[in-house]
Amino acid sequence: MKKRWLKGIWFVLVLTIIAMVSGCSAGGGQSSEKDGSKDTQENDIKDNAIFDLYNQIDINDKKADIEKDLGATGNTSAEGSYVYLDPDTGYAVNVFFNAKDLVTLKVLVPTTGARELIELSNASVTKEAAAKISQGMTQSNVKKALTGQGIEMLRMVIPSGADKEAYALAWINADGSVLVVTFDADTNTVLAAEFKESLF
Repeated sequence: MKKRWLKGIWFVLVLTIIAMVSGCSAGGGQSSEKDGSKDTQENDIKDNAIFDLYNQIDINDKKADIEKDLGATGNTSAEGSYVYLDPDTGYAVNVFFNAKDLVTLKVLVPTTGARELIELSNASVTKEAAAKISQGMTQSNVKKALTGQGIEMLRMVIPSGADKEAYALAWINADGSVLVVTFDADTNTVLAAEFKESLF
């Protein structure tokens, strides 16, 4: 059961990141400079406007309250979810609701390319480094082991009936390869990690 929903997380993220990478301009270079400490980089990520809409929507929020706060209704996707767009940034959030219209999963979706995410992540993650990320590792140890910043792109209710949450951080390389690490939100420990050389 656990493997099934973890594969579901990867599937949703793959769809998102394919859209992201295919929208990136081929000529855009990745920033090679690393400004300040990792704490400063994390704050820059959290404060970046592209995450404003994602941060406004929380797990277990009511659909009606979200749409009232945003002043807009979402567009229905083929998967039965709702997509809310921030016209100021070009980023959207794909939201899944349960039968009670409460948020069970949200995914950050770049609709106009993802150069900002690649630059913010500033990752240089290899398959060998990814192989060292094991179940139960703490988030702080994962971050120490990897170059660049993990970008939160997904948060969801774990389908176990225990009202627990998980979130996924993505380390995105300039060539489109990516490491996605899923964490238990209560313990901040690794549930799963997967590296893909190419999404195509």
